[in-house]
Amino acid sequence: MWLDSARDLTEFWTHRQQIRHATGQGTDPDPRLLSVVLDTFMRALPHTLRDIDAPAGTQVRVRIDGPAGGAWTVTAAGGRWSLAEADAGRPAATVRLDAETAWRLCTRGIQPDTARARARTDGERSLADAVCRIVSVIH
Repeated sequence: MWLDSARDLTEFWTHRQQIRHATGQGTDPDPRLLSVVLDTFMRALPHTLRDIDAPAGTQVRVRIDGPAGGAWTVTAAGGRWSLAEADAGRPAATVRLDAETAWRLCTRGIQPDTARARARTDGERSLADAVCRIVSVIH
């Protein structure tokens, strides 16, 4: 049920932002809904990295700056990736994005190359590049 609710919320929120932008307004600055939207979007990270082979235990961290931001870590395990509740150790790559870049990337409001240029990254470049290909739209 949470996925259905999250899909409805993210669709409503994203379309609202698109209307705001079309009318010359910026993204809604209230972090209450954006934080939930970003958390939902980051759940696409394991799927985003599904084709990336990495040794078991390899971690990739995404940090989104600002009041609605947070940190998400995915860990390679047996040919798949999973979202970790807590960070453990030093990740093989870290990608830092501002909230505006993150939500637009996840909804393809900007292209991965644009997000990559705006991102601050550390560690293995191929993993950071893969993170910047995230798409979080739920059909």
